[in-house]
Amino acid sequence: MEPLAQRLRPRTLDEVCGQQHLLGQNQVFRRTVESGHIPNMIFYGPSGVGKTTVASIIAAGSGMQLHKLNGTTASTSDIKSVLADIGTLGAAGGILLYLDEIQYFNKRQQQSLLECVEQGTVTLIASTTENPYFYVYNALLSRCTVFEFKSLTAEDIRRGVQNAA
Repeated sequence: MEPLAQRLRPRTLDEVCGQQHLLGQNQVFRRTVESGHIPNMIFYGPSGVGKTTVASIIAAGSGMQLHKLNGTTASTSDIKSVLADIGTLGAAGGILLYLDEIQYFNKRQQQSLLECVEQGTVTLIASTTENPYFYVYNALLSRCTVFEFKSLTAEDIRRGVQNAA
């Protein structure tokens, strides 16, 4: 059986609590995601505000092969394993790499992503709780759009609890 948190996780952008500055109907972020063209993105904000959830929703609707890595445990060989799928039948719709906690990747690990991100063979969605302008390699950062996720308000939390109930 799935853990409770996973069963309660929003499955659409409309179900996400908070982040209306990004997810509202007429916001640029929302329109971009719904256009079907997913750019390279970095989600920046505190823990527990929906960064991973939004990335999962985007991945589910993208038609791309999803790979998830965490900067605290992944190595350069894990990155190479993802890159080995480029051009395979399984990745015909493209590869979407969700990299959680990118701030823990060192410069060399981040550089290993640069060529495939630059060429468009991999779409990167990374998340971080730290300011990406200090923790993400400049050349990689320049090829991504940064979206700031904000802390949830009491009303956002109330809505989440009501949805769970």
